[in-house]
Amino acid sequence: MGYSEIKDEIKKLFYQVAELAESPENQRRKQMWDSEFSPEEYGPGLIAPFPANKRKEKRPPITADWDRLQWSRLLHFDIKKYYTDALYYLKWTLATDIYRFRNFPDDTPLVKTIPLFLGVAFEPSLFEVPVVYSSTREPLFTSEGAVVKKRSNLAKIKAPDFFKSGLMPLAHKFYQEINELVPKNFSVIFPVWIRGPFGVACAMRSMQDLLIDMIEEPKFVHELMRFITDSRKEYTRESRKFLGDVKVANSCSENSLANDEVSIPIVSPQLYEEFIFPYENELSEFYGGVNWWHSCGNKTPLVSVIKKISRPIGFMDFALWADDLQRGARNLGGAIPFHVRPSSGDISERSEEIIKNHVQGIMCICQGQNFAFRLDGFEPSDAKEEDVDTMKRYLSIAKKVGEENLEYADD
Repeated sequence: MGYSEIKDEIKKLFYQVAELAESPENQRRKQMWDSEFSPEEYGPGLIAPFPANKRKEKRPPITADWDRLQWSRLLHFDIKKYYTDALYYLKWTLATDIYRFRNFPDDTPLVKTIPLFLGVAFEPSLFEVPVVYSSTREPLFTSEGAVVKKRSNLAKIKAPDFFKSGLMPLAHKFYQEINELVPKNFSVIFPVWIRGPFGVACAMRSMQDLLIDMIEEPKFVHELMRFITDSRKEYTRESRKFLGDVKVANSCSENSLANDEVSIPIVSPQLYEEFIFPYENELSEFYGGVNWWHSCGNKTPLVSVIKKISRPIGFMDFALWADDLQRGARNLGGAIPFHVRPSSGDISERSEEIIKNHVQGIMCICQGQNFAFRLDGFEPSDAKEEDVDTMKRYLSIAKKVGEENLEYADD
């Protein structure tokens, strides 16, 4: 397909997004969240829950999504080209947004922003960790690509250059080329640094070696975490300088901490508090808060320490395949809003009665707390239309149970 043809396709897709964004259904969805909500660049449904007493619809909000790999299988696009070709990225981001909105009857709003997400290897690449591309999976980094193979290597690593390091040239290329095509009422969101310091440290050093360092050479671990934290702050300063002070409605937050490596049993609560918490807390003070604290792993035993972060946390999440929701919600005590993430088995369950009972159990555990459901744990390896139907079915049941639960509570 030639340049002019893909431009014409993109123009049509923008028209469809704009039309759907103004639809009554999208207005309803937007009312489930704060009017100034900031979705994460990783996914449009990653939004801080909004208290029920401030919404017209009182049931818990529910969002649904897949990773880009699943969307590539369903919609038949090349995941490698998606992450390396700006116009291809734009076309399939718009097409995915449209399909998601029309086929997942949840509460995820459609907004007029184009977040530039270059994959989970983006932040490690800034320290020259190699990015491995493939047409069969998301871009990734490996332990073989660790750049701090010896502790002495750290002194030789340069602080990231906002224009030249790692994937930064690609980020600027995407930003420039996509900005040339977006309508005036749309905004392109430059890549934000979303990965937490420990996740980046694991990429630079390798997880195994870093965990050994925590026992054998704790001073080195702090030096590495300090270097990464300072680099993130400088990235944010450079990004703000580059983008100026223009306020973008529903822009992506720049102050989130996402790393699956911060979980039990990879680190204990004691190791988290000693080596990771100080830098997460420092970043919370730098940004004035944390929008999203995330780990896909078991963070339930860490909740009591996470709560010590000195600035407000917009939301965190509990993954039902890893976390103890009852214990986690109880320990939070309403201090931090959260998302509940049903497992793949929960979502694909064939019995409607079992799904109903499970959703009712979640609502009972979370009663009185500010929470939302997030369906992103069901990720079929080769997504098909029947998998979309599975998501629709769970969404329908969960929404109905949420509404019935409110009726029961009012009686």
